Amino acid sequence: MRYVPLREAEPGMVLAADLYDSVGRTLIGCHCELTESYLEKLEAYGFDGIYIEDKLSEGITIESVITPQLRQEGQERIRACDIDGCKLIARRMVEEILSCGNVSLDLTDLRSYDDYTYAHSVNVAVYCGVIGMGMGMSEVELGHLVTAALLHDLGKLQIPDEILNKPGRLTQEEYLIMKSHATLSYQIISERWDISAHIKEAVLHHHENVDGSGYPDGLEGAQQTIFTRILHVADVYDALTSRRPYKEPYAPYEATEYLMGGCGIMFDREVVETLLKYVPLYPKGTMVTLSDGREAIIYENFGVHNLRPVVRLMDGELLDLSNEANYHITLRMKTESGFSTEEAEKERNEMIRPPVRCRIMVVDDMKTNLQMLRGILEPLYDVILMKSGHQALLYLKKHPAPDLVLMDIDMPEMDGIETAKRIMEMTDHTVPILFVTALCDRQTVTLCRNLDAAGYIVRPYKPVFVKTEIKRILMGRSEIE
Repeated sequence: MRYVPLREAEPGMVLAADLYDSVGRTLIGCHCELTESYLEKLEAYGFDGIYIEDKLSEGITIESVITPQLRQEGQERIRACDIDGCKLIARRMVEEILSCGNVSLDLTDLRSYDDYTYAHSVNVAVYCGVIGMGMGMSEVELGHLVTAALLHDLGKLQIPDEILNKPGRLTQEEYLIMKSHATLSYQIISERWDISAHIKEAVLHHHENVDGSGYPDGLEGAQQTIFTRILHVADVYDALTSRRPYKEPYAPYEATEYLMGGCGIMFDREVVETLLKYVPLYPKGTMVTLSDGREAIIYENFGVHNLRPVVRLMDGELLDLSNEANYHITLRMKTESGFSTEEAEKERNEMIRPPVRCRIMVVDDMKTNLQMLRGILEPLYDVILMKSGHQALLYLKKHPAPDLVLMDIDMPEMDGIETAKRIMEMTDHTVPILFVTALCDRQTVTLCRNLDAAGYIVRPYKPVFVKTEIKRILMGRSEIE
């Protein structure tokens, strides 16, 4: 059998493995001959490639670490947020991994776009099980580790699809929402007394880096459990080698280059080295192009052949690249992503850079009004609360001016109209003022308009309206600047 990108698949090719939809139903069965209609259907489902059987791939067998049936059951349990079901699936996965003997992660997971989250969690569970086995974990420990992997992204089920499947880089605000998935996943299982603390810890901290630059708690490697460090490596490896709306999949050797380059910074070196014992740089059944222009298929990649595989040329000849006579020949996978560590880090650093938060001053003599606006605004802005006009003016004499002032009108001693006039004088009319008040008589509204206020909101109001008005005012200010 051999792997063929869907864009290169042709009618008449014969499938070597079943294809399933996102709920586990068989789309096209093994040994079925492809037609134009089938290919259109697979493209619509978002499949990246298929395995076929033909003369070129004769004799090449690729075994999955776990059975397709167990893989589908795992995806269904994750989709249903069935924690008890995931625990049972984890136990069966550990049994199958331990019974494999010589494990090699050659098989490319065939999945559609709409089941990425579920298939990803199952894949990560397989990688975790294999790494844990390689590091000598007991069967009980492996069960905890694989369970954590199946549960680690449950929080993503609460993230909006437009962020999860956005075709471009996330904005800084969207990235903050995406980051919340680790905490959300933890919250789903935090009250379960029957789930090990090791599992909960790994789920919460699977995005922590060994240098302390990860999230949500910035833990360094020595503060992380081995479960956390393994889950982090497995999670990143599968994410790199998967196709997403915003990126092409990395070839296995591109992904391993990324992991190796991140040892001591993002990843635990021992964990990465253990994974690399089982991940072929050039998986069996994948097509490659030799440096002399010939095309071939990976035939054998075990041991010394991981770096220098045996390939079968298009005419059927076997060529051992580990032989000294062939050292001058290099190869390139046809599925290369054009990966660049430098470019990837530049994109990532831009996304994770903390957003510049605007500063908003709220002036109101009513404590309940201040607390309400603080609750609405604090997730998005730095909020400064002032209980009177005099207090606001004293603050502005000693501190930089805010980006926006939300002003009540009916206040004792100095009302909002007078306070707004003085703030405008102090800031040379550079700070917009949005009135938020229960007063809506014609005289008051006219006074505010004559001040050239940025806006006027009457209580009671809906939080979404307040947020919309603030966004409009701040965006207009940034365009002027």
